[in-house]
Amino acid sequence: MNRNHVAAMFIGVLVCIPLLALYHFGYFKSTAEWFAVLYARGFILPAGGLKQMLWLQYGYYTCMAFISAWVCIEMPSQWRRFAFLLGGTFLTTTFACIMAMSGVLFEPISGSLALWFAGIAGIAVGGSVNAYRCHVMRDYFVGRLSTRLFEELADQNNPAKMTERREITVLTCRLLNHGELATGIEAPQFEELATHFQRSISGFLIERGAYLDDCNARQVRVFFGFPLTDEHHALHAVQVAAVLRNHVATLTREIEQRFGKKAQIGVAFSTGPAVCGLFGVSHFESFSAVGDVIDFASQLCVLNAEYGSKVLLSARTYALVKDNAEVRPMEMVSTVGSSQMSEVYELLAEKGTLPEPDIRARDSFWQGVVQYRKGDLKQAQESFNSAVIEGREDAPLKYFMDRVDLALKEKSSPGKETPKHSRKLAVT
Repeated sequence: MNRNHVAAMFIGVLVCIPLLALYHFGYFKSTAEWFAVLYARGFILPAGGLKQMLWLQYGYYTCMAFISAWVCIEMPSQWRRFAFLLGGTFLTTTFACIMAMSGVLFEPISGSLALWFAGIAGIAVGGSVNAYRCHVMRDYFVGRLSTRLFEELADQNNPAKMTERREITVLTCRLLNHGELATGIEAPQFEELATHFQRSISGFLIERGAYLDDCNARQVRVFFGFPLTDEHHALHAVQVAAVLRNHVATLTREIEQRFGKKAQIGVAFSTGPAVCGLFGVSHFESFSAVGDVIDFASQLCVLNAEYGSKVLLSARTYALVKDNAEVRPMEMVSTVGSSQMSEVYELLAEKGTLPEPDIRARDSFWQGVVQYRKGDLKQAQESFNSAVIEGREDAPLKYFMDRVDLALKEKSSPGKETPKHSRKLAVT
């Protein structure tokens, strides 16, 4: 039994006791006689023929008191509460008429009073409960969610009931060369740089519907699909990541202009199951998620430094958004302690927004990767050469071209093994 049930029972008792006393002292006797005459005239019945059942009166207003208190505490909308009270009053009046036609005298005043008194008390208690809940949730979520999503969360959820296992999409934005920056500039400057990075990235993501889970000098991590349920969390993450590319490019230029250092910023996101809920102790509690999907997103993000890519996504994410995203494959990877290989993709743009030259280059790149994995090195080299766009620097393409060149050299040297096209992700 929760607090709302206890409050409803307490309100019901407080309302029923005065009504019982009023019945005992005959307060409702005159109203019952008046209704008996009214029923006799309206339904052409003898006034003296109607029988009054006190147990029915007591039982009805008791039920109304408890039900009204509970409904008005639990129901969040004020308009719905008011509609319930009006509907209950109409039901009471209708029930009285039906009972009169059956020969039973039922006066509706006591039931209506129980309904409204308990309802008003329930509204007062419910308002206090909701205010407290919003206060509690504000401590957990303000600054982590947009105002719109926080209001929606406050109306729909109870923090104590939000712990569950669900599929989410994790997006990590990482300052890949944070160590170099920390040692290359003065401490106050690095503090300013890190703060600028945190505020810029976190603000951008929160405004677009993400939940801020972690924000430090090295990385910003957000969730899609938690705490609010979102069936299309992967798609929304892709849409945000597609525009985040341009924001990261602008941020990189700002950092270079202000601090004279070039920041390497990588983005990666992964989709998978996680245990989501309230974790921590005392004043260090926060709503977060635990699962391999969180670590995998961080590990993918680090790969951006290896490939020279901007945004990477997992195979699970790609499977959910393949009709809405333009991507190209990178490598097959596996996590520490697992032998299962998984494809990694680079996000290029949203579906339908990639220019025709870029589409042709993407297709050639994709063909080259497939040929490289099959060991057709000469064909892969030709495909990668076809993927070159004049005047454009393409770090991932250069990465694979260098890999193919190295593989051709190793192949021509006896006793040397051809470089692998897969890797084991390290713990970050």
